Amino acid sequence: MIGLQSTDVEDRPPSSQAAADRPYWIALAQVPGIGPVSFGRLLQRYGSARAAWSLGERVLAELDWAPEDAARTVHRLGELGAHAVAAEIGRSMRRAGGRVVTALDPGYPGALGALRVRPPVLYVLGDLACLEAPTVAVVGTRRASGYGRASAADIADELARAGATVVSGLALGIDGEAHGAALAAGGRTAAVLPSPIDRVYPPRHRELASRIVSGGGVLLSELAPGQQTGKPDFARRNRIIAGLATAVVVVEAPDRSGALLTAAAAIELGRDLYAVPGPIDALNSRGCNRLIADQDASLITSAVGLLQRVGVHRGQVPIGVESLSETEGLVLGRLIQRSGSIEELLGRTGLTTSAMASTLTLLEARGLATSYGGATFHATLAARRIGRTRPSS
Repeated sequence: MIGLQSTDVEDRPPSSQAAADRPYWIALAQVPGIGPVSFGRLLQRYGSARAAWSLGERVLAELDWAPEDAARTVHRLGELGAHAVAAEIGRSMRRAGGRVVTALDPGYPGALGALRVRPPVLYVLGDLACLEAPTVAVVGTRRASGYGRASAADIADELARAGATVVSGLALGIDGEAHGAALAAGGRTAAVLPSPIDRVYPPRHRELASRIVSGGGVLLSELAPGQQTGKPDFARRNRIIAGLATAVVVVEAPDRSGALLTAAAAIELGRDLYAVPGPIDALNSRGCNRLIADQDASLITSAVGLLQRVGVHRGQVPIGVESLSETEGLVLGRLIQRSGSIEELLGRTGLTTSAMASTLTLLEARGLATSYGGATFHATLAARRIGRTRPSS
């Protein structure tokens, strides 16, 4: 695989024929309305990207859909020429610190290369070598609950410690938790963007995207730098996430969640699909519960159980805190078993309200407990690691 140290994939063509065809692949992929399906259809009908490119504006008649200004864009691209278009995109990617990878190149991800319908061109920032490890996608809703965030972090933490690469979509909510937990565990993670590499979406995750690359992971996009996209194309992004992964885990998904599109792509591509169950009255868990009930996804009851299902071995789990008081141990043990409000924890521990409040304050100060919205308390990853190495109270 080509790593970040490589100057550009363009310097390492797989053959002279591929080197000759490569600019036409990049240029043809810039035509509005041409996606992976139509690109493959054009190759099959005309034999090469160069032949399809030579059609000029007539290529639009071969497409199922194209925007109103597509003819103007094709005319402008044709005046520049395929080699000039490809060269300019290559320079733009180098300015962004990345590179262009086509399906002709040796650095193209093997999992995507094996697909019948694959993105013809990818724009990459980071080290594609991280995709040589076992890859597991962790996806879910942007409006995640505390339960969903804790579950996603726990799963990603275990996967990263076991040496797997966590794949997700850099979105707010579950995706961000998964990427962040993998990095915190010292692992590598891959993010597939619905936007160009030079315009990270969502903007709030620019710093996270930077940490993914510096941590040995990779950012990928189907969109060229500077490309005007309008609304981000989540459907194509989600299909790439499923294509890169050997297994997909849906943590939380309402009825119309984009994570269900990733689940559907996983089923279509023959990937193993897993789902985290939730309360029957939780809107955020409706999609997951339905996937399980319809037997489209296998039930996940623990992060460790998932490791066994995907065929990776559990990594070392360090102890974060040497000792806890008896009361702290009692409350933390209950939180590790199940998150809960102060009222629920009072009933499960028998403590007084004042004792519970002070204990939760101490646990939060030590980084062992957290609350989302100040209503429901959850054990952090550090606390869960302790819980795996200490007898529960």
